[in-house]
Amino acid sequence: MKKVSLLVYCLLIVGFSLNAQATDRILEVTGKATVKELPHEIVFRIPLKILDATYLGCSSRLAETLNDLKKDLSENGIEEAWIKTNNYRISENMVYKDGQRKQDGYMGMVNIAVDGNYSPELVNSVLKSINFLELNYSINFSMSEEQKQRLTKIAMVNAVDDAKQKALILSEAAGVKLLGIAKISYGIDAYRPEPFMKERVLMSQDDGSSANELSLSPPLTSLFKSVLIVWNIE
Repeated sequence: MKKVSLLVYCLLIVGFSLNAQATDRILEVTGKATVKELPHEIVFRIPLKILDATYLGCSSRLAETLNDLKKDLSENGIEEAWIKTNNYRISENMVYKDGQRKQDGYMGMVNIAVDGNYSPELVNSVLKSINFLELNYSINFSMSEEQKQRLTKIAMVNAVDDAKQKALILSEAAGVKLLGIAKISYGIDAYRPEPFMKERVLMSQDDGSSANELSLSPPLTSLFKSVLIVWNIE
């Protein structure tokens, strides 16, 4: 009885081993695809900072400057829904004098963001208000959600096609035959501006010496996708 059991056990081990060897006959290929497009969305960030000797003066001037900016933006055709404010605060302005930390009036701050779909007209309208009030600002571009979804679909299809083409070339070169697909793994997501997108920090300047060197148009941005496809081969 023990001999029979041992024989069955050995046959099972051999069977599992052969099955493992069969399933090891695979071809793994990573398909890659990149699609490029100009981002559709633009965001201006405008930080307001007010210093005043009194709390009331600081509060009044901060509110007045904020209202002036919103009013001017509206007059230049910027919709109210595009203007957002956050981090509105007034605090003691602490400075170091004679080696000691002392209060020197009050500091008021608020951050304003103006976002919308990029167009030269929008940029021109916002810049009119910023330059008129002599404010600092930063600007960056991004893909809209609709744009990301559309380009993602294109990139995924192209990545699969790339994997198929690579698999055909490799199988022919190796003298093997592709069978069914054993596994598909979705890979890398990445958004890469060209050149690398970074927030552009711009400052209003009367002389315009640096303004001509600044690019206010969206950079070409790449969306990269990869997919791993595993084929059974014989």
